[in-house]
Amino acid sequence: MLLRCKFAALAAVATLALAPSGACSAAPPGTTYTNPLPLRLADGGLAESCADPSLLRDRTTSPATWYMYCTMDPVSYKERDAKGWKFRMMPVYRSVDLVNWYFVRDSFDQRPAGIAGPDAGLWAPEPVYQNGSYYLYFTVTDVADAHSPEKGCKSDSAIAVATSASPAGPWKTAPQLVVAPRQSGAGCNFHWTFDPDVVEDGQGDRWLYYGSYDGGIYVQRLARDGLKVEGDPVRIAAANRYEGAEVVKHGSHWYMFASSTDCCRGPLTGYALYVGRATGPEGPFFDRQGNDMAATRVGGTPVLAQNGNRWIGAGHNTVFQDAAGQWWTFYHAVDRDKGYFSVEDKLTRRPLLLDRIDWIDGWPVINGGHGPSDTAQRRPAVRGAALTSPPKAPATPSATPLWLDRFDGERLDARWSWVRPGAAGSFAAGQPGLRMATQDADLHVDTNSAAVLASALPEGDLRIEARLRLDAPLECCTKPVQAGLVVMRDDDNYVKLVELANDGLRQVEFGKELAPVGPGYPRYGNTVVGTPGEWTWLRIDVRRAAPRTKGEERYTAWSSQDGRAWVQGGTWTHRLGGGAKLGLVAMGGAGHAVTFGQVSVSRLKR
Repeated sequence: MLLRCKFAALAAVATLALAPSGACSAAPPGTTYTNPLPLRLADGGLAESCADPSLLRDRTTSPATWYMYCTMDPVSYKERDAKGWKFRMMPVYRSVDLVNWYFVRDSFDQRPAGIAGPDAGLWAPEPVYQNGSYYLYFTVTDVADAHSPEKGCKSDSAIAVATSASPAGPWKTAPQLVVAPRQSGAGCNFHWTFDPDVVEDGQGDRWLYYGSYDGGIYVQRLARDGLKVEGDPVRIAAANRYEGAEVVKHGSHWYMFASSTDCCRGPLTGYALYVGRATGPEGPFFDRQGNDMAATRVGGTPVLAQNGNRWIGAGHNTVFQDAAGQWWTFYHAVDRDKGYFSVEDKLTRRPLLLDRIDWIDGWPVINGGHGPSDTAQRRPAVRGAALTSPPKAPATPSATPLWLDRFDGERLDARWSWVRPGAAGSFAAGQPGLRMATQDADLHVDTNSAAVLASALPEGDLRIEARLRLDAPLECCTKPVQAGLVVMRDDDNYVKLVELANDGLRQVEFGKELAPVGPGYPRYGNTVVGTPGEWTWLRIDVRRAAPRTKGEERYTAWSSQDGRAWVQGGTWTHRLGGGAKLGLVAMGGAGHAVTFGQVSVSRLKR
């Protein structure tokens, strides 16, 4: 899994007083908004990106004034010269209506002296009011050598903090780090100490969450002065799975929102948001099915997954309540038709989005479970307006069976054939199921060596399901061993839903490969779904030429641990056509096996 790129440039400071709010959609002003939200720069132009957004309310103003903080990034196509892109050092915006935002300043005019290395990124700001002052926690991707256990490294990330008498700054950086770089091995091998988040419990104790894919997410008690951590860190999210923790208390539980996969892959970004809950701020955090977010079979309920509209890669959120008590979340996402500032520099454009949260049966539901919104929505309340009823949840479509294969004969049914010769499946006497050995082969970009057991698919909207068991140790594997389903036009155009064993983690991956693409564009992107079990059920719902899809098909992933309780994941769009085939794969590394208990195809009802 990839994360953000490391950036180098300087950003200038500018200020702008609050201006009259402009309409963000054609709907009547003051009642609705449409994503993305407008962020106005000092020259009146729009900021095109606000990655890793975080929110703070000014404690001194009435009516309320809100401040939005964004990660260090380019924000405008105009801000580029012969030296390259202008990277604003954590820009700050201000709003009185939570929809229209106006630039205040960059948090810093240069990297904090003595804390950050000369090329460090300043990421994921976390603003907090405590001890009668404003604190701004942030990631430093490369600390100054004076703060590193290994001199000359560029990957020794840490958490720093600055303070101010105002949420608008200016900010004074503390001379010591809150969380120092954490070595994961000899030399310049460090865990990713990213993405700070601060919460306070009912007794006045504060907790700091930090970490990312390399090493996992941790929580540690924050000292009273807010400038250091105390006690031992507790790992609450699995390595190689989550980043960007956002923890809130609702009712008797603490809820951790966290994001997964690559945030920044342009039009193939599959980043998505997941949630678990705990009885205390130190976890453990379990999802709806009772799976631990720190376990090898990693838990996490999808709570904001792409749905086939313009928005993909939705995640790294911040959560708040409006004046009426309604819960909301800001987050960044990617417009799949305008994914990059620059393909050559791999600078993904991540605008600011907003959607409401409702709490149903003790769990957060964002935008009624419909994914990121791209139509007009009612605005947050700023003066205690009455709440509206939650959006109607999407209905789970029913399906009519077309065929089912339990592989209970002595040979394959005639519907199946191998795309590449030489592979074979075996049948155990008296036992249903097809056993396939995993190959040291793959079906990824230019490596198209894996065998695929393929079958033709009927026309129309379909539901494809499989039940499988991946026979590999839980601590497996150095290579990404995987088994499951593909729907493919050819080796370079498909969607893939598999159980994946890699680096001691088991998860369900949902990928998309596309070719041809323009120079510099990615060909493969992925997201993840629910938690695999001893046996795992996989499902792909195929909607062909659905309304508003510009001739694209929509492929939606589901997974289950028992075949009854299904977890819905994200949707990839593709153009695989009516001749697409269903395939079974077992690949990534040799020495293991998968048993397919059954595979079925049904007709989806509209």
